[in-house]
Amino acid sequence: MDNHTSWVFKLLSTLGVLLHVVFIDFPKDVYRWMTRSEKDVSDSVVVITGAGSGLGRKMAYYFAVRRKARVALIDVNEEGLRECCAEIDHEGGDARLWVADIRDAANLNTVAEEIDVEMGPVSIVVCNAAVLYFGAFLDLKTNELQKAMDINIMGTINTIRAFLTKMEQLNSGHIVTVSSIAGFAGETYGLAYCPTKFAVRGVMECLQMELRDRGLDGIVCTTLCPYFARTPMILNVGMRPTSTWIPFMSISSCARLMVSAILEEQTLAFIPSPISLIALTKSFCTRSVFLSLRDYLNCRYDPPADYTTTRVLTKVSLFQTIFLCLFILFIVLMSNYFRSVHPIWWAIIPPALLLNFIAFYAPNLLRVIPVAGPLIADFSIANPQIVRYTNLFAVAAHAGEGLLALGLSVSSGNSFATSFKWFVQTFIFGFPSLRMILGYKKKAAQGKKKSK
Repeated sequence: MDNHTSWVFKLLSTLGVLLHVVFIDFPKDVYRWMTRSEKDVSDSVVVITGAGSGLGRKMAYYFAVRRKARVALIDVNEEGLRECCAEIDHEGGDARLWVADIRDAANLNTVAEEIDVEMGPVSIVVCNAAVLYFGAFLDLKTNELQKAMDINIMGTINTIRAFLTKMEQLNSGHIVTVSSIAGFAGETYGLAYCPTKFAVRGVMECLQMELRDRGLDGIVCTTLCPYFARTPMILNVGMRPTSTWIPFMSISSCARLMVSAILEEQTLAFIPSPISLIALTKSFCTRSVFLSLRDYLNCRYDPPADYTTTRVLTKVSLFQTIFLCLFILFIVLMSNYFRSVHPIWWAIIPPALLLNFIAFYAPNLLRVIPVAGPLIADFSIANPQIVRYTNLFAVAAHAGEGLLALGLSVSSGNSFATSFKWFVQTFIFGFPSLRMILGYKKKAAQGKKKSK
């Protein structure tokens, strides 16, 4: 029998594990990564909690309609479940609903038995249901903290336990939990959310190790860690997560990537994949380096409070200040070949662009505007993609007009300094400025003809 405390044993075991890792484990993982593909789940039973709205609802649609799976939907939101089922049925999919609170373990066990009887053995369980509360450490209420723990942690455990018994009997199945990038990095205002997502990761790691040690290698475990998406859970509390590099994802794109990661049987999946850098830097960097990189990524998810409003208004004021200073400079530097647009366009276009931007960035600020403000805010929150596309269209259209104005000014013989002023003005004001440079171009052409 080996002496596990002897230096000879420690040396030999270290050499042995290094050889195993380098020549067996690492090549095996690389091969699995290079050859991984999405498994076929057609006619398989997929259970999704929190399927009444948001990511759960969209994942249910993708599984049922695009992957031809049979989906069992669980939520406390009966109306949302019925809408989801109707949408799937309309597309020819197979969906059935169970109204249940995942905090009630006994009721969830009954639901699991009913699903097994009515639909057959469950292939995949997606533990998606969660609640979200954000606020300062001392501002969050005790009942909010308790509810977040009960649903996000115990609800996830209850769901896994309800379906795990059958999977263990068959040594087959797939357990999926939805953690978050917030489960890797605690953040300001995240007391009621981040710890619960840390816990979900811990739950899955415990389950993975237990299944491995018990020889139940037929049961797959996947932990999904998405960045924030435009779900009702987030938008309804007025949150607008922002980052310099990471997009505030649409429900469709986030759910599509999540389903793909599940079907590829990834153990840990970051959605989108670049956010894995957050977990990586937190694990391997020193404290000061990590804090600097945190500031660089600029990931923020402030709560809907006066503090947020103040920050946004500060940014808007900064935008207005820069804008006014720039055009005061333009007026001072006016030459014979550059003129500002008519004052009426100053009163219409910049406010319209600013309104469009606020509708995307912080729609609740618009509620201070009488009559139309609340209507625009509600529309913007309900249709974030439309607001995003209007902003993108405005930027693209004005950029194109600005470049055209730049070319026209240069071709008219203006200096590059004057041409740059035409570009900036046209980029902001659009067609009114472009029409002016077109007029100057036309007059210059007519003057050349007369001189001939």
